[in-house]
Amino acid sequence: MQSSDLYPTTGDFCDWHYGVHNSYCYTIEIGNAFHEYPEDIAHIAVRNLGVPFYMIEIADDPRYRAIVGIENTTSTQWLEEPSNVTVPSNGDIPISMCLDKAFPFTPDINRTHLMWRFVEPNRQQNDYGPTEWIDVPWSISAFMEPGEQCILLDGSNGTMLESYIPLPDTSVGKIQYKAKLGTTNGAFPFTYPPSDTANYYELSIPYRAPFGSGVFALLMFTFIATMVWGGLGFTLRAMFDDERGVLGLPEDHSHLVDEEGS
Repeated sequence: MQSSDLYPTTGDFCDWHYGVHNSYCYTIEIGNAFHEYPEDIAHIAVRNLGVPFYMIEIADDPRYRAIVGIENTTSTQWLEEPSNVTVPSNGDIPISMCLDKAFPFTPDINRTHLMWRFVEPNRQQNDYGPTEWIDVPWSISAFMEPGEQCILLDGSNGTMLESYIPLPDTSVGKIQYKAKLGTTNGAFPFTYPPSDTANYYELSIPYRAPFGSGVFALLMFTFIATMVWGGLGFTLRAMFDDERGVLGLPEDHSHLVDEEGS
C-alpha cells in the first residue's frame, strides 16, 4: 500500500527523497511490534540486513529508464540478422546480440533468452508463411556474455551476448528465431527484431553432416572401377576370342567345301 494509507505523515524520508532526488523510495515494515523492546533491535536488524542489500542490487530509476534510458538504448541495440550469421560446418549455431552497456538486462533465462524453432518447408508450401508452422513449438536458449564488445547502431561500443541453437548436422530446413530481453526489475520486456520490422528472423540451414572420409571414398572408387572395368574387359575378351569366334554372331562357314568340290 501507499504509506499514507497506513497513517498520514509529512516530511518523512520518502518525501525528502522524492523532493530532492526526484526518485522513489520504499518503506519496509520489519519486526514483531510497532514499538520493539530495545534489547530486540540488534537481533531484528541483523535478520533483515539482506533486504537493503537486495534493494540496492536491483535498484533502478523507473523515471529515467522509462523516459530517457530505455528509449535511447533499445533503439541502438540489435539481434544478428540471418545474412550476418555464420553457420558452422558442424555443432551448435551461434546467434549474437549487441546491448547498450547501460541497459539493465537480466541473465535470467526466463526473462532473457533466444526463442527458436526448426521448420522444414516442402514444395506445396509458399513464401507467405505456411499455416502448418503455427503448431511448431518454440524452444529457448540462454544468452551468455563471452566478454567481447560489439558496435551498436549508433557506432558506440556495446556488450556482446551470444546464444547457441543446438541443431543436428543432418537437419535441412529453416530456423526461425527472435530474442526476448528482460530487465533486472522485470518492468520492461522487449523483443527483437522489433515488431514493426518482422515477427522473427529466418535462417536457411544446409545439410552439414560429412559424407565420409576421402580415403574411404577413394578405396570404394578403386574397388568399383576395378569390378566394372575388369568385368567389361573380361567380357570383351570372351566375345572376340579367335578360337571360338565372336559370341552372339552366326558362325562363318565360307571355308567349308563339300565332297563334290562345289
